[in-house]
This record gives sequence, structure tokens and C-alpha cells, in this order.
Amino acid sequence: MPLEPLVKHLFTADPSAHVFEGKLFIYPSHDRKTDIKDNDNGDQYDMNDYHVFSMESVGGPVTDHGVALKAGNIPWVSKQLWAPDAAFKNGKYYLYFPARDKDGVFRIGVAESDVPQGPFKPEPEPIAGSYSIDPASFVDDDGQAYLYFGGIWGGQLQCWTTGKFDGSAYTNMEAMGNDAALLPRAAKLSEDMRSFTSDIKELAINGADGRLLPADDHNRRFFEAAWMHKYNGKYYFSYSTGDTHFLVYATGDSPLGPFTYQGKILNPVEGWTTHHSIVEFKGKWLIPKADRKKIHEYLFREGVLVAKKDYNLPKHNDIDTKNLFVVKACQSLTSRGYVKTQFSWQYYYYTLTPEGLDYLREWLHLPAEIVPATHIKQQRSHAPPRGMMGGEGERERKPFGGRGGRGGGERGDREGGYRRREPGAEGKEGAPSGEFAPQFRGGFGRGRGAAPPS
Repeated sequence: MPLEPLVKHLFTADPSAHVFEGKLFIYPSHDRKTDIKDNDNGDQYDMNDYHVFSMESVGGPVTDHGVALKAGNIPWVSKQLWAPDAAFKNGKYYLYFPARDKDGVFRIGVAESDVPQGPFKPEPEPIAGSYSIDPASFVDDDGQAYLYFGGIWGGQLQCWTTGKFDGSAYTNMEAMGNDAALLPRAAKLSEDMRSFTSDIKELAINGADGRLLPADDHNRRFFEAAWMHKYNGKYYFSYSTGDTHFLVYATGDSPLGPFTYQGKILNPVEGWTTHHSIVEFKGKWLIPKADRKKIHEYLFREGVLVAKKDYNLPKHNDIDTKNLFVVKACQSLTSRGYVKTQFSWQYYYYTLTPEGLDYLREWLHLPAEIVPATHIKQQRSHAPPRGMMGGEGERERKPFGGRGGRGGGERGDREGGYRRREPGAEGKEGAPSGEFAPQFRGGFGRGRGAAPPS
């Protein structure tokens, strides 16, 4: 799939993607050229309408359905139609959007249509009690709909810490130090999708220690671009960290949290903050689960992996899947500290970290005694020199000895291609004893000897 922009004839940003009527619909903001200088208020983002795009297949032709809603048709709006989102319920389509009201305060509006591409008819007033930016809608399996929103700095979330707008708090931008970071907001939506039926709730995002993420932790704290999706009964709340340019995620057992921070989805790209969507289309995610399983199994078994820098290569050299899937899966693991990446002008070289070892063991549901082929125990460095225990010939005559043997060989047992941990090994549960130090055998991939031909 070519790495090309979906849209070239307009300036677009902040895409929200949904599958409606068997197609992938994209609801971005529409920027335009301006002479306003860049500032932290975001005044330079002078959006005044929305276009809706659709495609029947990822990588296929993109249809621009034209203007779906414009500021001039919304009575309460003064300017800046920023990042929108869409939802479907009760046979109707709804577009949620932030904009400044006549007093310059960001509110959230809603518009309705009979078709996913619009045009959308807006309500004459913003949703009562709404504020800030970046609305994201989510309809749960039981039919209850939610709206997530919030953004600090230019999004004005820092002005709402008391529940009422305080313009004097704007220049604070955000909390500082070890104080808890400002939190995203959410509320239940009414059956007609036009109002809140619950109080606005702050969504707790905790670290592994159960404490709220501190304001100074800019690599993990919430900034803007809320998104919610559900997978295998778990709720995934993802968002942008803003000034550090990461997309990250947290998980919980309820759509209203609390959520526990899990890791990064995307490293910084060219630009500033990154908005996103996570959606299943035609039974597949970006990387199909079956292919991801092959990649994870190979990486856990070998401890190292090499991939060519060719996104269009139809198949990886060692794994029966697309080379693009391998690169993307390893990029995701690298962003969370589970893999270390090195590269040459032609190849990527991936090495599993101790944290990655534990993560993949849990992901693959493997017992604690199973370790990768490249895992070398510390005690082996104290083994007698070769030949001292009866000579090389005697060693070779032992049945089933050596790598891949089925019994009592010098390199341990195998189960399903993995190496079994030796009895009595020390170390924490689910992790290897001693230092995990996978290495490239021969320097390049699985084989021994010279580099692959260029």
C-alpha cells in the first residue's frame, strides 16, 4: 500500500474514521491558509467548514462528498470548527464538533443527517454543559452512547477546573510538578444523542502504581485527541500527549474508567500533535491478528528479527506474512520499549528486551519456563571447557543432544520450538534468571556468515 496522503486538494487534519454502510468514512477538520502567526492558542487554525470523505477499501479511491457543515449555518458559532467526530444510532447520523461561541469560549455542538456523508443540520445551540474541544463519540454494545472531550492549552480545559469557565486560568495552560495532570472528560448521551444525561465526569488515568499520572509526565499525561474503542470486552482510551507528540493508550473495565496507562501507539511524526482513530474495517485491523501472532511467535522464539526496508515486499524472508506487517508490528513494540531497533541503509534489526520477553510470553500464553533461543543463562559462562567432561566424541554420542533435541541435551529441552527454562532457575516469575542478552548469530538474522546480498 503506497504511503501517500488520502487527500491532496485540501488541507485536512484530525481524522475521525468510522465504518458506515460498508464503507470507511473519514471526518477531518478542514484548515485553510491564513496570515495569523502561530501561537499556543491555536489562532492560526482557521477552520470554517467540514468535508466528509469515504473509501470502499483501504488504499482505494477516496471520494470527497463536499461540504457537510459550515460555520455560517450554525447560529451560536463565532469561529474555529476544530476536530469533529461522528456517530450512528436509531437510523440517524450525528456529527459532533467544537467551536468558539460568541464569547470566544469553546463549546461542543451536534448536527444530524440521514446519510453518513451529510449534509448535517446543526442544533441551534451547543450541547448544554459542554466545553473544550476534540469530541469523540462511542456507542457501547448495550446501546448507551458516550461523548469524550477535552484539550489543554488552546483547548481551554484548564479554565474548567472548578466546573465553571474561568478565563483568568487560561494562561496557566496546565498543572505543573507532581500535582495530578488535568484529566479528559466524558458524559453519557441521551437516547436522541443531542444532550447529556449524566454529570460530566473526569476520567482517571493511572500509572501502574494506581496513582494519577503527574502533570510533569509529559510523555504520558493527557493533552487532547480523546478516542475510545472496545476490544474483547476491554475499553481502550487513547489520546495525544501534545507537546511530546506521542499517541498513547490506557485500558479499563468501564467506559468511564478508571483507566491504567499501558504504552505508546505512535511515535512523533512530522507536524505537532497527532490525532487518530482506531477502527475495525471488513473484519481486519491494520495488522490482522493471525499475522501479528506469527510475528510475535517468531520474535519470542528467536529473540531477534531482521526485516528489509521495503514496505511493498509481498512476504518477509522468514515469516509467512507481509513485510509491511512485520515492520509495523516491530515499530509498535519498539515504541513501548519491548524491542530495540537498529538499522542499516537496507535493513531493520530488532532485538527483544527483557520487558518485551515478559510481554510476549503473556501475549502468547506461554509458561514461565519457556525462553527464547538466544537466551543464555549466566551460569553457562561457568561451565567446564569443551572436552573436559569426556571429550567431544562422547558428547556427540549422547542421544537427542544439541539444539532442537528431545531429551536432556546440553542446550535444554524444546517445546513447540521454544527453549524450556532449566529447573531451579532463579529470577522473578515470568522472566529469565540472569541477564537477557539476545544477539545476532553471525551478525545477520538467523543464519551464520555474511550479510544478505544487496
